[in-house]
Amino acid sequence: MNIHIIPLLILIAYMILTVVIATFALRRTMSSEHYLVAGRTLSTGVVLGILTGSYLGGGSVIGVTQRSYNEGIVGWIYTLSLSLGAFIFAFVMAKRYRRFALTTIPEVINKLFDTKTRIMSLVLLIVAYFFIAMTGIIGGGALLSPLLGIEKWLADLITVAIFIAIIAVGGLPSIAAVNIVQVVVLSFMLIFGLVYSLALIGGSVAAGWGALFSELSPSYWSFTSIDPLTLSGEIIAVGVTGLVAAATVATMFAAKDEKAAFRGIFWTGVYLFPIGLVCALIGMCARIYFGDALPYGLSAGPAMMLAFPPVLAGIALCGFWAAIVSTTPIILIAMTQMMTRDIYQAFINPQASDKEVLLYSRMAAVVLGIVVWVIGIAMHHVIELIVIGAALRVGLAVALLIAVYIGARYVSEDGAFWGLIVGLITLIGWGVAGSPYEIHMALPAIVTSFISMIIISRFRKRKRAFSLETKEVLHPGRGY
Repeated sequence: MNIHIIPLLILIAYMILTVVIATFALRRTMSSEHYLVAGRTLSTGVVLGILTGSYLGGGSVIGVTQRSYNEGIVGWIYTLSLSLGAFIFAFVMAKRYRRFALTTIPEVINKLFDTKTRIMSLVLLIVAYFFIAMTGIIGGGALLSPLLGIEKWLADLITVAIFIAIIAVGGLPSIAAVNIVQVVVLSFMLIFGLVYSLALIGGSVAAGWGALFSELSPSYWSFTSIDPLTLSGEIIAVGVTGLVAAATVATMFAAKDEKAAFRGIFWTGVYLFPIGLVCALIGMCARIYFGDALPYGLSAGPAMMLAFPPVLAGIALCGFWAAIVSTTPIILIAMTQMMTRDIYQAFINPQASDKEVLLYSRMAAVVLGIVVWVIGIAMHHVIELIVIGAALRVGLAVALLIAVYIGARYVSEDGAFWGLIVGLITLIGWGVAGSPYEIHMALPAIVTSFISMIIISRFRKRKRAFSLETKEVLHPGRGY
């Protein structure tokens, strides 16, 4: 295998630096509140850093570049959906989540509905986050395995070990420190990578633009290469379920105030729109440069970067590693939050001391990382896993939107609980059936969840009204 040693050494040094940054973020004394939600002190800039790093992760960079290599500009749809989801979240739920001052989505569900619905939401979210967390391990392993000349499972293990080190050491503060650095590195790499890629395929940047249009078939510039119902389902699954996305929710709860929460997610949406296009164009450049066969068993993005001179290739690979590391730790910390708040403190040890909660949180983070690695060893399809993970959460997004914008009286505790189950059954059934009529599984899941929640709530009325505190959180200033 002819892989430059210089890019590899630069990448290894950067991987070590990532863990060092995470370690320096650790305070000498740390409470469970600080570990899980950074003491609710995150400024707008830090919120933006965490969210852009998390959104523009392995799925966006590795997945989008590879999909664009295979299918063209339609690969941009994923980051466009993320951008749309960020804007929806900013105007619909960002300030409300911050006013709740809780830690997890199931806690919010418990406030709005009841314990059984909380448990159901916990199960859905844990499974969904498992799918999404696996994409980071897949991306990291896919990058390291050919570069280090090791088996994929071992490359996955190295990747997850670094993830665990980041979150077990300092929790959300460590993730915040790492992500801010990662976003700077990643943004520079992507913009520089596109410029250099265009020059590689055309001899100059201007000629490279011309090559994209002249050497790729028209289908590579079309958004109609996949069925519109499938495409719309992907957009809805990724965009709408951003309302219950791990990184977004965890960061909203940790923001210092409502303005920081809103501005952080809003500017994340602004940033994702153009940078996603950059990812797609790099993948399309790779199609021209490599043709039908990518080298070293790499995906399109990293393969394109290795075509650069050695030092530049090493810096570019650091950007891809930054994309991978900036996503999965925040997913794992969100799962850790739920294991701690919605299982340990809620049912196992409600009287646990802060020291016990902190110890349990760290142990949960390690165990979750190992389990995700074990399950993810055999997985390979990044974008597909992300879309499935998003689709699993559509029912929760529907329940939240009904409760907040249609009214609590229209969705009872039983309506929400059974609506989630109906939506899940529809989702699984539609997927097993092979998505009939090319309709993405998220669409029927949303429709059946909504209808069943409304109908069941007509016959199974609400047992308790929202508390005054909850009403004020959802609709402040109405004089409750």
